[in-house]
Amino acid sequence: MRQNQLKALNDCRRIVVKVGTGLLADENGFRPEMIQKLAREIHFLKKANRQVILVSSGAVGAGREVLKRRSDYEPLAEPGLSRKQALAAIGQVHLISEYSRLFSDVGIHSAQLLFSARDFRDRRAYLNIGHTLNELLDLDVVPIINENDTVSTEELKFGDNDMLSAACAGLFHADCLIILTTVDGFLRDGKRIPFIELVDDEVLSFAGGPTGPGSGGMRTKMEAARLGQRVGHFTAILPGKQESPIRALLEGKDLGTLVPPFPESSARKLAARKKWILYVPGEGRLIVDDGARKALLEKGASLLSAGVQQCEGTFRQGDVVEILDNRDTVIARGLSSVPSESLQGLIGGHSNANSSVEVVHRDNLILDPHPRIRK
Repeated sequence: MRQNQLKALNDCRRIVVKVGTGLLADENGFRPEMIQKLAREIHFLKKANRQVILVSSGAVGAGREVLKRRSDYEPLAEPGLSRKQALAAIGQVHLISEYSRLFSDVGIHSAQLLFSARDFRDRRAYLNIGHTLNELLDLDVVPIINENDTVSTEELKFGDNDMLSAACAGLFHADCLIILTTVDGFLRDGKRIPFIELVDDEVLSFAGGPTGPGSGGMRTKMEAARLGQRVGHFTAILPGKQESPIRALLEGKDLGTLVPPFPESSARKLAARKKWILYVPGEGRLIVDDGARKALLEKGASLLSAGVQQCEGTFRQGDVVEILDNRDTVIARGLSSVPSESLQGLIGGHSNANSSVEVVHRDNLILDPHPRIRK
C-alpha cells in the first residue's frame, strides 16, 4: 500500500463495516465466533476515536438455525417470499441478541435498526434515519443495520446488503466502507487485484455473482465501491476469515482490494441531497435520444420531455429515476418532475420542442462522470 493511501486510511474517522451471510454462517450453521471477531475489530476502531456503523446480514440463516432445533420443523427445498420473511423475523431476534451479548463482553453498546428501500426513497424518512444514527453515535452506541426483510418485497428491496451499506455510507458521510467477504478480494483470472483506481465496465465484467448463501456477490461490492468513488470515500473489500482484517488494513498489510475515492475535490463537496439521489433505489427509467444526452452531459441542461424516447416503470412526481441513452448506458439519475402516467402522453411523438415539458430539472440531476452499461 502506498504511504499516502495508508495515511488517508488512518485519517478516516467515520467507518461503515458490512459483514455478509457467508461469514456469519457456514454448512455447520451459525458462527458466533465471527461476531466475537467483529466485536474485537470494532473495539479496535473505537479505541482510536473512530465512529462505526455495522451493516449485518444473516437474519434468514439465523432463523433456519433456530427452527432446526425443533423436532417438528421441516425445511422447504425452495422457500417462497413469505417463508423467507418469517425466517428473517425469527432470526433477527436471535442475531441481534448474539450481537448484544458478545459486543457487551468488550464494552460495546449496540442498537438495532431495520430499513427497507422505501425508507430511503422517502426523503423525510431518510433524513430522520440520519438524525437517529447521529444520536446513537453521540451516545457511544454502535448501530447494527439490516434490511427489513419481513416487509420488503422484490420491488421494495435494496437487493442485497452491499448496496444498503453503500447507501448508509453516503448518509453517514463515511470516510471508508469496509466490506468483509468470504474471498480474498477482487479477483481477475484467479489473481487478487490489491488496488483499483477506477471501477469501470471492464472491472465490473470480471465481477461475478454470489458464491455462497448470500444474495450479493463481487459485482454488487464493486458497484458499491463505484458509488464510493463518486461521493468521496474509500471502499475496502477484505477477507473476513482472516484473524484481524480491519486492523491489518489500517496497519498497511497487503490484503483484500482497496478502491480509493476520486481525487477531485468536488467529490467531497457533493450536496447531501445529491448523495441521496445517487444512492436511493430508482423507481423508473428514462431512455433519452442523442440530443438530450449531449445537452445533459455537455451543456448541464435539464431533461425535457422532447428528448425522452421511452419511459419504463411506475413513478410519482419527486421519485428518483435513472436516465439512460439508447445504448443502455446509465448517464444520470434525478428527481422526476412529472409522474410516469403523465409522461407517457408526452413522449413518442406526442410532444415537440415548443410544447416540451421539463421532466428533470438540472438542480435535481446528478450526472455520471464515467457512464456504464446497465446490467
